[in-house]
Amino acid sequence: MRETLYLRLRELAPPAATAYAITVGPEAGASVFVREAPLADVVAQAQGRRVVAFVSGADVRLSQIRVPARQPAKVLQAAPFVLEDQFAEDVETLHFALGTRQPDGAFPVATASRESMDSWLAPFRDAGVSIDALVPETLALPFEPGVWSVLAEPRHMTVRSSICGGFCCLPEEFEIYLQLADGSRADPTAAPEPMRILMTHGAAGDFTRLPRPVELIAGFQHPLEALVRNLRLSQAINLLQGSYSQREQFDRLWQPWRLAAIVAGIAFVLGLTVNGVEAWRLKHAANAQDAANLERFYQLFPNEGRNVNYGILLEQKEQQMHGAPTAGGLLYLVQQCAQALAATPGLTLKTLQFREGALFLDLGGSDLQVLEKLRAWFTAHGGAKLEVQSANAGEGGVQIRLKLSAA
Repeated sequence: MRETLYLRLRELAPPAATAYAITVGPEAGASVFVREAPLADVVAQAQGRRVVAFVSGADVRLSQIRVPARQPAKVLQAAPFVLEDQFAEDVETLHFALGTRQPDGAFPVATASRESMDSWLAPFRDAGVSIDALVPETLALPFEPGVWSVLAEPRHMTVRSSICGGFCCLPEEFEIYLQLADGSRADPTAAPEPMRILMTHGAAGDFTRLPRPVELIAGFQHPLEALVRNLRLSQAINLLQGSYSQREQFDRLWQPWRLAAIVAGIAFVLGLTVNGVEAWRLKHAANAQDAANLERFYQLFPNEGRNVNYGILLEQKEQQMHGAPTAGGLLYLVQQCAQALAATPGLTLKTLQFREGALFLDLGGSDLQVLEKLRAWFTAHGGAKLEVQSANAGEGGVQIRLKLSAA
């Protein structure tokens, strides 16, 4: 299973340390051991791994939009114009990313400045590393309708109040922000939502006195551990969309080479066609030559049957004309092999091949002693040269590879 590198992009300057963790398996059940190192050293560990980076929720604004379009690409095009009045900045300087369409027809939207996006991605682009997901920390917290999730750190509080809503603040400002959030609800008189607070090492504060139900979940040594364990990409927004998506970047790189690739593809297909025609021609010529050789054989030996291997018959005819098998020929080596195996019990012939003037044998035996007896037989008779190419002993006995050639 492919490993995943998780890291928290906060301070990007070289002296600052970056928290990271490398896990295997689903986030919820992964073993998360958080370490810290300079960002350049962390990026160097990304090669060959899936990369998920978290950015501060304070740098990403969350909202929802409703537009007539249903296709995400068209909704993404409309988002800057729908949300234009909510930003003081020029929308041309902002980057928009969409979440999954909700049952009520709304689309969650995450907005960050293009300057921030470029600064987050620059260390990875400089190192030639691609990021698989860039996620706001707010949306990495667990989501449950009607329950607010809070990540409590020593100097920072992150709150997720809805599928695409939340805020960040200092610990000493937490209660004030809660009051502001409660006052902005559609029904200010309704009971406040219960909170699930993920406590990290060093986080302080008496949350039990808050005027709402509170569940404290302790045991997280580092905020990154809490983010990794609770991340559900289906409930989050990956900021790598639009001009920052890997597909868009690939298309921009691919465009200048598209024509050259098409020409190369056509040349490759033509080459395959030409080679195929030539292979067919050579095969046809070889078949014709084989038929001519066979016809010539039957002219020389008219008494032989038609359904025979004329190569073997030619060798037999040569033996009849010249007497005993020629030393070093196929039949001579086969004869030597047969005599040796008959004189050496315990060996079984599996395969036999004749090529380049030598006989190659695959044998099975009970143990290595039978191989020594076979070697001794050839040494004593001297009719052929025996070469042991391999001998491997296992539970099924000995597997032996031999080469037999003229002495």
